[in-house]
Amino acid sequence: MSVKKNSVTETLYAKVFTNQHLLENILSYLSDDFSKNLDVRLVNKSINNTFLRLIRRNHRTMKIEYAYNVKDIIIRPKDYIYINYRKIKHQDVLPYFIFLNTAIGVKVQKITARKLWMLEDEFKRRLHGLIHSQLIGTNGTHIQTLIGLEEACDGCMKCSNIAQKCLEYGPVRFSTLQTMIYSKNYKKLHVTDKLFEDIAEYCISKSKNKEECFKELDETILSTISCDKLAIWINECRVLPNEETGPNPNHRHMPREVIDTILRKWNVKSIKLSMLHITNEILCSVEWLQYDYFTRVRLNDPYSETKQSDLKFNHVEVSLSYSFYCVKNLGNRELIESEYRGYDNFIPNIRRIFPTDRITMDLSHWFAIADTEIEKKMSTILQVVTIEKPQKLNLDMKFFVKSGIVKKFNEETNKEELLGIAPRYVLQEKRLHCFKKSSPFNAEHGPEVFLDNKWIGRRFQVEHAENQFNFNLDVYIKEKELEEEFNKELLQIYQNSFVGTFFIKTI
Repeated sequence: MSVKKNSVTETLYAKVFTNQHLLENILSYLSDDFSKNLDVRLVNKSINNTFLRLIRRNHRTMKIEYAYNVKDIIIRPKDYIYINYRKIKHQDVLPYFIFLNTAIGVKVQKITARKLWMLEDEFKRRLHGLIHSQLIGTNGTHIQTLIGLEEACDGCMKCSNIAQKCLEYGPVRFSTLQTMIYSKNYKKLHVTDKLFEDIAEYCISKSKNKEECFKELDETILSTISCDKLAIWINECRVLPNEETGPNPNHRHMPREVIDTILRKWNVKSIKLSMLHITNEILCSVEWLQYDYFTRVRLNDPYSETKQSDLKFNHVEVSLSYSFYCVKNLGNRELIESEYRGYDNFIPNIRRIFPTDRITMDLSHWFAIADTEIEKKMSTILQVVTIEKPQKLNLDMKFFVKSGIVKKFNEETNKEELLGIAPRYVLQEKRLHCFKKSSPFNAEHGPEVFLDNKWIGRRFQVEHAENQFNFNLDVYIKEKELEEEFNKELLQIYQNSFVGTFFIKTI
């Protein structure tokens, strides 16, 4: 009997070890945090090979970032970074990278670095060097995308050399731009508002008048470079040097002719605008503002003052995932004067500077999430996006909210009430879901790993057939909050409530 049982067990083991799909599913849970599970390689050759293959696959794309508790910006421990959303202590980074390079033989194709400029200088320089030596390699044979590494070096020769190898690169510093004298089509290039300033000031320094300045601009931006999509990073919190009344952080003016020249000469087909709460380019360059050579333009200036471009783009994508002021202003028109930044002009200005018939916007899912009443938020958003009575525009917006904004407590009845849907919006049948990574910080200490959270969404549409305007507002709430914070009795009472649309098929 025992012999037969052992035979069955061995047969099952054999089936597991020879079933590649099953083996990968089992080991995928261990390979995510492989440094703590290396002993699994000792089981047998099949497991070892599969384990290494999974690690190799998981590290073709790498995200290396410094993350901290945005609510406690003063206390920022800097003894760790996150690699592929998992916390790694500084002293463990070198062996981690060496293992990937030597034992695994990983061929990294995409590296995204975020906020490495916030690290201590010594570790920042060492990390920058390790990324080049251990992950990219001298020749950069496999790298296709490199984003954010120049924030750690402000544009070095190693980075500018790799830029030539990539299909997606940036943000491009001026020193790197000057090396881009080769012929290449990029799928995507990242630039910053600071680069526009640097180009303007360089051209002014090389000229004696406006005509010479624009000739220099034409020679600085080469048409040998082209890119399908231009990603523009805009810092919401830049300050002017020596401000008399103290720093007043805001999105600052950009030289319009520099932007237009890049768009034309690089043959840009689509745009991505990333509104960032803070970058390492906080201080503005103001020399170019002393001359009347360039037109000043901002996305939050009164749109009536912005000249219409004769260009046309397939699509403008707007990321507000790391925005504070823009994302806050879009859904709130009852701001005190010190908080108002003029972002109700945002969409009309986009259509003047980057003309398009299609705009998609992704609002923050973790920073400055909407936390006031849903009806007011939806109404305000509609006011903002229709401020100019737009024509021939398809606008899609992803809007992430806290569950608390869909209900309120009535002090007179001492009962909780569910809020309704704002006027003019029509619920669409389409049910949505997505996964976003976020985890709470424990005091000043970051989480060990950023986990996927499932968000459930419903689409609400406003359509104006005569103006050919179509607005889709996709509102998302965390699935966990929907499951834990609403009871069926309340949903039955408020069947036409906003949150009730999320439960139509379940109650």
